[in-house]
Amino acid sequence: MKLPILTISLIVTFIPFSLLSNTATSTPVYDIDGEPLTPGSGYYILPLIRGNGGGVKNYWNGSCPYFVAQANSEVDRGRPVQFYPVNPDEETIPLSTDLNIEFYDLITVCIQQYVWQLGDPVADSGLRYITAGGVLENPGDETVNRWFKIETHPDGDYKLVYCPTVCETSRPVCGDIGVLSQGGTRFLGLSDKPFRVFFARKLDD
Repeated sequence: MKLPILTISLIVTFIPFSLLSNTATSTPVYDIDGEPLTPGSGYYILPLIRGNGGGVKNYWNGSCPYFVAQANSEVDRGRPVQFYPVNPDEETIPLSTDLNIEFYDLITVCIQQYVWQLGDPVADSGLRYITAGGVLENPGDETVNRWFKIETHPDGDYKLVYCPTVCETSRPVCGDIGVLSQGGTRFLGLSDKPFRVFFARKLDD
């Protein structure tokens, strides 16, 4: 028996979105050598535009947690990080997908994991800095500040953004991650000027 056209269209309409998304082909993020980024591997986050600072690193301000900052020296590659996409079955790091970022093999005086998280607005300025004091956890309202994305810049390179879509009830502020200079330190935080970057794999991985 043939189904009416209207019935067929309704069947298609109510296919769960999760099934549709699982069949979609995600676009991987690539490192400077043209290889896709892989979860758990170490990568340096380096500035695309040279002559104005080095790679991304942890910054100690005398108390925990650490801040995330850009090295002042162009020759300083910073500290490598690991990326963990929200879907643990991903074999590569997809573009425009929620992920955790964690400093790679970091041993410091702070007894905690070193997952990036967006801090609350600073009282006098409203600025929001990224710190490294979170832990790897499942998506939820309590962990919404720990999910970032890698997006393409309009000029074709990469940028980091904060705009989580993993939590159904939370509606966080969205914005690019940029460099916020203060007192000679180049902190990372929400900015209207994105920090344009590329990724270089840690050689001994």
